[in-house]
Amino acid sequence: MSRTGVLILLGVLVILAPFSGLPIALRNLLAVIFGACVLGIGISLRTREARRAAEQPPTPTSSM
Repeated sequence: MSRTGVLILLGVLVILAPFSGLPIALRNLLAVIFGACVLGIGISLRTREARRAAEQPPTPTSSM
């Protein structure tokens, strides 16, 4: 599964967690775990985009 797919799945789990019927302590723990996963995936996606931008030569702009 791609990173964006995992990110969407984590978003759905975050939305559904309050309605799961789990004890509050477990819901809080899941919220922290899901949040850390979202943060990690977001950082990895941002790093990948920055590397791609650095590898590509700058596009010439037309001067008028």
